[in-house]
Amino acid sequence: MQENNLLEKLVAVSPGMEIWWDSSPVIFANWCRKLLAKAQEGDKDTLRRQFGRMVNEEKPEASFFRGVTTNPALSLQAIKDDEPYWRGVTKDIIGQNPGIDKESLFWLLYKEIVKRGSDMFLPLFEKTGHREGFLSGQVDPRKSFDKDVMLKQAGELTAINPNVMIKVPGTKEGYEVIETLTSRGISTNNTLTFVLPQLMDCAKSVQRGLEKAKRNNVDLSRWRSVITHMEARYGDLGGLREFAREKGIELSEGDVRLAELAIFKKAYRLIKERNYPSK
Repeated sequence: MQENNLLEKLVAVSPGMEIWWDSSPVIFANWCRKLLAKAQEGDKDTLRRQFGRMVNEEKPEASFFRGVTTNPALSLQAIKDDEPYWRGVTKDIIGQNPGIDKESLFWLLYKEIVKRGSDMFLPLFEKTGHREGFLSGQVDPRKSFDKDVMLKQAGELTAINPNVMIKVPGTKEGYEVIETLTSRGISTNNTLTFVLPQLMDCAKSVQRGLEKAKRNNVDLSRWRSVITHMEARYGDLGGLREFAREKGIELSEGDVRLAELAIFKKAYRLIKERNYPSK
């Protein structure tokens, strides 16, 4: 096994690239233990060093992972990773909130996972001057068309820690939420984006939000805008294959991958050419 893994090699030839952990960091330590248990004996020391570089607790600014993206489904992994422990946490929440309904319990438990994960990356956030170390906490995806609920949940999530970035879906209402949050200096991550119009709507929403924020002298020192382009999922979740079949076209796996990449490249070019603000 080579000393540097594939992601480390990728970053080495791509200055400024950020690699984010795509799950709750609460499961990271156990994830490492499970992989080590399956590894060949001769690879274990190398793996331990690689894992130690991924999340460097003693020197957070040196951590390989520069941020975290989560959602309720990913956070369920944290619960399943240690069910006895989280069963106890759930009982504590119920004890503190007599008569709580299932929806409220779900939301409080999710916020607890967001809190613990963002705590882990808060030192990196502080060491990098609020540039990195964000954890994306997502509004309830079942409320993707309810602007008021998303704004309420966003307010609760952003109050958890200063490094919590609000993950908002790429719906009409979602872009209205992104504009509002940006105008308040709150960091956003636009998710469930598949096609070019969504990416451009996000850029325009951020631009309008920033204009409002600047007019109102809002502090933007902790603000950042991120787009999660669902590049590898457009073929299925985004409906590309289905649309092609309706036209009598059968796409290969390579066709789908190139189409997804073309969308990303064009969006990147347009955002740069039109000078849409980002950070």
